[in-house]
Amino acid sequence: MSESIEQLSAGKPVAIFGTGVSGMAVKSLLDFLGIKSEFYSEDSHSGKADLPTREFTEADASRHSLVVYSPAFRPDHRWIKTAENAGAEAVCEPDLSYLAWRGKIIAVTGTNGKTTLTSFLTHAMKFAGMDAVAAGNIGRPLGSLCPEFGGDENKIAVCELSSFQTARLKFLRPSALLWTNFAPDHLDWHADIGEYFLSKFNLVESTTSGTIVVGSDAYAEAEKYGRSFPKYAGVVDNSKRHPAPPPFDNSIQSKNFAMAVEFGKSEGIREEVFWRAAETFSLPAHRFSTPITRGGIRFFNDSKATNVHAAVAALNELGNEPDLIWIGGGKDKNCDLSELVETLRARAKAAVLIGQSADKLSRALKDKLKCGAYICKSMKEAVEKSCSLAGKNSAVLFSPAFSSFGMFSGYVERGKSFENEVLCLKNLK
Repeated sequence: MSESIEQLSAGKPVAIFGTGVSGMAVKSLLDFLGIKSEFYSEDSHSGKADLPTREFTEADASRHSLVVYSPAFRPDHRWIKTAENAGAEAVCEPDLSYLAWRGKIIAVTGTNGKTTLTSFLTHAMKFAGMDAVAAGNIGRPLGSLCPEFGGDENKIAVCELSSFQTARLKFLRPSALLWTNFAPDHLDWHADIGEYFLSKFNLVESTTSGTIVVGSDAYAEAEKYGRSFPKYAGVVDNSKRHPAPPPFDNSIQSKNFAMAVEFGKSEGIREEVFWRAAETFSLPAHRFSTPITRGGIRFFNDSKATNVHAAVAALNELGNEPDLIWIGGGKDKNCDLSELVETLRARAKAAVLIGQSADKLSRALKDKLKCGAYICKSMKEAVEKSCSLAGKNSAVLFSPAFSSFGMFSGYVERGKSFENEVLCLKNLK
């Protein structure tokens, strides 16, 4: 390995930008290595009294040879520019963690399905007797695992990576890559859809050898930007439903199962292993799966649908429901809503809208739905309104198509809120 964290830090304390999960993981790794660190944060509401807001200045930059930034920081952030202008190396947490990890890293990315595929692939590899652990954007950064497992050459990290984490890679070299799909998302963070795609494509260019499995829509998108996948890449057709056991036996989840099977072909893992592993696997919470039934109405919790692509897939999965009610809305990501509007027109009887994007959605859906679109100020009001609109033996789909921020801390809190309000419903028809 040409670089080490010790060499990059050059005997100086490492600057950590951000005091969230990623930043704390970096600190734990640096503490383990005996390297001092200092936090810098723009967030005065971090909830950590001992880590107050602290500006990063040119004077600070001269005191650090290495800066590690959290995914919330775009690579062109003024602090990163200040650090690099002073001669410091600036990297994101996965880049840093790679330098301390001796085992294999299997990268998983995509617009949707990343967490489910990461979870299942880890589960199936363990089932096959392999020493695998889930890491990355799934909840536990790779850096937090390095003190315990980083020196183990047999440990395999199945690492979920978002475009925020891969916008600029310097050191990370995955042993394999699975790219589930591609659709517009995060256009409130990325300059445009091209930047979003190329941020993810950095992983293809970093996976210089080993298995690459990619969804057909991502594979086709590469040509628009003058890129191409290696000829040996396995391509999974995202336009069809694949044979799959429960809980993958629907059009949404079967593609994740097919990705895992395709990966297994290149890695020498028999397809039978994945079918058997599925018998003891449960989907991560708040994804399209088994509904809650109250008073003859089925309520589907798909809170993880934080973009149009995911919500459209859920609406199509319930396409045969004659009186479908959709609950959606949240923080606007500046994405095109035309596909969502047309799918709702074809699939839903009514829409119940929440969050920042509610007014925008209401205007877009005007006169499009049989029973109209309604704006609600809370989850309680939204669930009660959807219940009043639903008929006996009908369905309510909570698949927001937007991120949760502004009303909730994340999709998990949002999903729990939905389920709690459903369970609290009274006087159902």
